[in-house]
Amino acid sequence: MIMWIEPKPSPRAVPASSITVHLDRLATEVAREGWQAEPRYDGPHPLIHVFDRDVPNIGESVTLVHGTTPGLWWYRSSTGEDLAPHTQPVQAAKRVTRILIPYVTAVRAARSHQTQATGERCSPPPARPDPSHAPTIAELQRRFAGVVCWWGAYTYEWWAIVPGGTQWKIVNAEDPDTLIQRVLNTRKRR
Repeated sequence: MIMWIEPKPSPRAVPASSITVHLDRLATEVAREGWQAEPRYDGPHPLIHVFDRDVPNIGESVTLVHGTTPGLWWYRSSTGEDLAPHTQPVQAAKRVTRILIPYVTAVRAARSHQTQATGERCSPPPARPDPSHAPTIAELQRRFAGVVCWWGAYTYEWWAIVPGGTQWKIVNAEDPDTLIQRVLNTRKRR
C-alpha cells in the first residue's frame, strides 16, 4: 500500500517562506515537463501536488525535507523517496515524471480502449469515490500485501498494481473476482 511518510523534523527552525520558494521552483519545472502543480502551503508541511490535468485523481505530493548535510534540503515524494537536492529542481521534476508516467499511461490506455470499444467518450468521474467500493478495496489490499487496488472512476473497472522487484505490473478487470485471478496469475509469473 502506498502511504504518506512524515518528513524528517528539521533540527532548526526554517521559515516556511524559504521552503515554498524551492517548492515553487519545482512547480515551475514539473510544469515544463507537462504536469499540473498545485501548491498546498496551508498545512503543517508545505507541499506541491503534481498531477495530469486529464487524470487528476492520480498524483504525487512533494515536500522539502532537511538533509544530513547542513544547508542541503531534499525534495521528497509522498512515498518517502528522496528525489533530488533542493539545488536540482530539474532532476526532481524528472523523477516525479518517472513516478507518475506508468499510472497516467495506464488510465489513458484504458480510456482509449473503452472509447474504441463503445464509441463513446468516458463520462467524468464523480467528485468523491463511491463509498461502496471501500470494503472491496480494503479486502483486496488485506489479502494481497503490497498490492495497491482501486476502482477506476473513469474506466469503470477494478485496478491493481502488483509489485515485483524493480518491475511492477498493472492489471485491471471488470469485477473483483477477475481482478483477484489476474493478481494471482501475475504473481505466479514473477
